[in-house]
Amino acid sequence: MKHFLLSFFTLIGSIGAWAQETPDTLVIRTATMTEPAYPRREFLPKGHLFDPILLDPLEAQTSVSVLPAYWTEGKKYDGSIVPFAFGLRKPIIRWYKSAERSSELSFDVASFTQFEVYHDDKLNKQKRQIMNTDYRLSFLYNIKVRNHSWRLRLYHLSSHLGDDYLFRNQINYYLPNPVNYELVDVTYSHERNGFRKYAGIGIGLRKPEERKRLSAEAGFYYRKPSQAFARFVGGIDLKLWQQTDFRPGIKAGLGLELGRTANNLTFLIETYTGFRPYSVYESQKTRWLGIGVYFNPI
Repeated sequence: MKHFLLSFFTLIGSIGAWAQETPDTLVIRTATMTEPAYPRREFLPKGHLFDPILLDPLEAQTSVSVLPAYWTEGKKYDGSIVPFAFGLRKPIIRWYKSAERSSELSFDVASFTQFEVYHDDKLNKQKRQIMNTDYRLSFLYNIKVRNHSWRLRLYHLSSHLGDDYLFRNQINYYLPNPVNYELVDVTYSHERNGFRKYAGIGIGLRKPEERKRLSAEAGFYYRKPSQAFARFVGGIDLKLWQQTDFRPGIKAGLGLELGRTANNLTFLIETYTGFRPYSVYESQKTRWLGIGVYFNPI
């Protein structure tokens, strides 16, 4: 009984001391208890130090577009092209040097498939067939210092025409395929008040006779700073490849981002002009106009 009473009065005294603490004291105590230590590391962290470039046609993200207006070498396609991408990026380990300095090792995988939807006059029915699929595997080292971030990336990409496309166009011979290569690039990004601008350069690792080596990318993207469920977004992405004589590939989009998490949905009216951004026919001049939906699963 003596020990019980002693424990009881000790508990009452602790509750009384807690009740007498001021709100400022509670905030200081809570901040002290939850403040992370530096330096430290974290395995399989959430988020990204270098955010995916949404308007990059070869970004590792999940998206689908419907392009009813599609031109190749000035000729309009009689139907619609439906590009579908499935990709994800996941940091493996992140190092925190301070609250404003961190780095991470990450990887991504992605596939980029283009379907063609058209009316077959001979069969008098609508047909949906795969034109092409590209595959990419990347390893990335990202650094972030306040609003500045850098991405160093090594990736392999290969392109493959679909069987349906080969049969329809009676392609039964070997096609040269320069879209089968490895590349190292570095990209810098700065974001402030919802406005992000970025630029980067790359160099291919294949022999010059297999594929010309130099490439570059630049652009900007604006996401309206807001806690509302829907936010205005828009931007332009520019890519240059020595392989296509530095003819620019320009993709622009304007629309809305929906959600309040890191996995929001983005709806865009989008347009593109320049070399074909995927497929073994990358040297073809292409233009399109349509709508797209974009999502980053992790």
